[in-house]
Order: sequence, then structure tokens, then C-alpha cells
Amino acid sequence: MVDSTIPIRFLMKRSLHDISPLGTSYEMGLKRVLLSASESGCSITQVAVISLKAGEHSAKHIHPDLQDLFFILDGEIDITIDGHVHHCKPEDFVFVEHLKAYKLHAITDVRMLAMGCVIETQRTKLYPMLLEPNLHTKIWGHNRLTKWKGLPEQQHIGESWEVSAVASHPSVIANGTWAGYTLTDVIRKMPQAILGKAVAKQYGDELPILVKLIDTNDDLSVQVHPDDAMAKRLHGQRGKAEMWYVIDAQPGASIYAGFQQELTAEEYARKDGTILDALARHEVHAGDVFYLPAGRIHAIGKGVLLAEVQQTSDLTYRIYDYGRLDLNGQPRELHTEHAAQALDYKVYKEYRNSYKDTIDMANPCLDTEHFSVRVVSLTNPMHRNMVGYDSFVISTCVAGVCTLRIRSTRDEVELREGFSCLIPAAIADYDIVPKTAEVKLIESYINNKPQNALRRMISQFLHLSGL
Repeated sequence: MVDSTIPIRFLMKRSLHDISPLGTSYEMGLKRVLLSASESGCSITQVAVISLKAGEHSAKHIHPDLQDLFFILDGEIDITIDGHVHHCKPEDFVFVEHLKAYKLHAITDVRMLAMGCVIETQRTKLYPMLLEPNLHTKIWGHNRLTKWKGLPEQQHIGESWEVSAVASHPSVIANGTWAGYTLTDVIRKMPQAILGKAVAKQYGDELPILVKLIDTNDDLSVQVHPDDAMAKRLHGQRGKAEMWYVIDAQPGASIYAGFQQELTAEEYARKDGTILDALARHEVHAGDVFYLPAGRIHAIGKGVLLAEVQQTSDLTYRIYDYGRLDLNGQPRELHTEHAAQALDYKVYKEYRNSYKDTIDMANPCLDTEHFSVRVVSLTNPMHRNMVGYDSFVISTCVAGVCTLRIRSTRDEVELREGFSCLIPAAIADYDIVPKTAEVKLIESYINNKPQNALRRMISQFLHLSGL
């Protein structure tokens, strides 16, 4: 006689041959699920038998809140965990801790028992983070940013600090478990999981990228930023390299980037109000990209809406400001002497960055030692597995509306144009699902893949050569 007090799930008996095969989250092989999360009633998320064909291999996986267990039934497989290869044969058992990056490579046809076990205390901590508005009044600002974001209209809003860990103006998380906390506070709790192990090793618990949206109703000052060495020596801070992606521009709008005639420091000092004559002026259009390494003189003209990706730094040396007064009627400070030390006086062949903007692609736009940027244009759903970069991803929507859906946790957020989202490194395997006919995103992250170091060296060589 069956004891009716025993929950039905513990009486479950299934035969593997009666279970229909399903695709796996590894995008290879098939699985037959013996027990699902909804059936287990405990921290077990799934028990399944996975079948792989010889030669099949997965991209890197990482789970912020899940332990994975594998027991090899048949065949041979390499399971690489944090770079260490484990060659497994029948009756071998492998345990993968949460936050460990791993990938599978079937040497022969393989069958293995796989089980997931969630860590309940970790489960709700990591998800795609939306941020509260972080608006900044500027004398040259307008009212377009508040209109675009659907916020109460404000005048002279020149900048929206989309994702910021600058101590004076940190972003505040708008959704989920950490709503109301500053981004800096949450990163301090889980630096490796949010930033990535490689990023945390280099930067500690500091988010190394600041993303802004900038709207100009007047010309900005002519300025330059110091590099890391100068900024550390004089200010105890990081330097500032940045890039601009032009979202929209009024007809004839322009920016200044770099010199069009080579100057010495002495000639620069004599330029004063005529400095604009020595600068390279560029008429701009939507989609234009400019990289501004530390030392490059620059200024944004009026009538431009752009996204700016930069090092986390608020150091700026103002060179020339058209004799303008600030909002309190006071002259704005110039930093002529510091700028003279920071400036790169060399003339370069090209200041505008060329890239291909192909639909339904994550288009490489920029790779530097400080940050990498991709322009993602899509009309169809796209899978982005960024785990291999060992970095957080900042996704800024500049056109359309989409859903970002995390594969490991199934958490999702809606991302509208004019807003940004930070995706922690540990869950940076996600789908982008358009909700409008077209969507365009600017992705910013740190590229820690080894092959990227060679690309950066080549890029730096070309830059120094003026090519």
C-alpha cells in the first residue's frame, strides 16, 4: 500500500527512453530531462542525460548562482574549468563551482548525467541592471535629453551619466534586488561577479568605464585630457581617453578633433583665442565615430547628440571657452599650463574611425587598452555570449526598444532608446530581442581575450606612426 502522505514528486519513476530529447543551453547536443526545477521542490534545478557527438564543443559558460555536476556515462570529453583542461572518461565525476568559467569539448560521442544546484543566497543578486537618470546641468546644454528619455522637461541638461562609478556622481540602480543602491556599493559587494575576474584584478572594485549621453545647444570648450601617468602624478586619479558615437546632428554641425597644423608648445601658448585655426574641424552625421586618446585636443560643436564612452575620470583641462560666463555669471576657469603638458601636438592623417555598420551584427568599432566598443544593429533576435571577454557589458540603446534576456537566470529587462543597462560579467550570456522594427545599441566593455592584445599593439603602432 502506498503511503499517501509522501509527496507525489518522490514517487516519480521515469524511463530515459520515454523522454523526448530537447536542445541544451550549450547550443550543442541533446538532453533528456529526468527532473526539472519545478518538480524538484529543492535547490536542484535540473537532472538530465546529455548526449554529444564527437567534435562538438561549447562556448564558455559561467553561472553566478548555480553549481554544475557532471557524471560521465559513456565516451570521453574535455571539460575546461578556468583554463584548466580535465580529460574525463566513463565513471569520472566533475563538479563546477559557481562563478567558474567552463566549456565542453566532446572527444568521442558522449553521454553524461548533468545536474544543476542553485545557491539560494546568490540567486537574486545578479541581473541586468537599469539605472536611475543621472542628469547634469551645463551652460551649453539643451532640453533634448529629458524629452528623449520621457522625463519632465528641464533646460540646460547637457549630459546624462548613463553608467557612472565616479565618486561624486555614482549611478543608482533602478530595478531588482539592488534598486536604490548605488552602483559603486553593489560592485564592492561582488567585484569579480559584476566586473569580471580579469577586470577586478586590474581595477579592484572600480568600474573602469563611464558612459554618457551628451546634447549640445552651444559649442563646448576646447579641451584636452591627461593620460594615466600625468593624472596619477598630478591628481592621484586615472587619465581619460574617450570616444564619441554621433546619434544625431543638425545640418552643418561639427566637432573639432586633433590638430590640422603641427604646433610646438611655445606656438600653442601664443595661440590663445586663435587656437581654433589650428584645429581639425569635422562636419558630423549620425553614425560617425571619433576616438580621442588622452592628449588629443577636441571640442563638440552645437547641434550634436552623441554617446560618449570614456575611462572613469572627470579630469578635463579647458583650453579655450569663447570668453563665456558660467550660469552664475562668472568666467569659466582655463587650465592652459596643464593642457600644454598633456597635449599631443602631432598631426594625424585621419581622426574619424571607420567601421562597418552591418544589420544583425555586433560590428567592431573600437578596441583599446581602456575599453572596447561594438555597434549592434539588429532587426532580428541576436544571441550575445560575452562570457569569454571576462568583463561586464554596458549596453546603451540609441534607437528603438528591445528586451535583454539572460540565458542562465531567464531575467529580462526592457531597454528603450535613451537608456542604458549594465550586464554583470558572470551572466553576460544573453539574447537581444527587438520590440521595434530596428534597434541600435552601443556595447562597451573590456576586451580581455588574449588575441586582443595583439590588435591593440597594432592599433597603437598605427596611431604613433600617424597612419
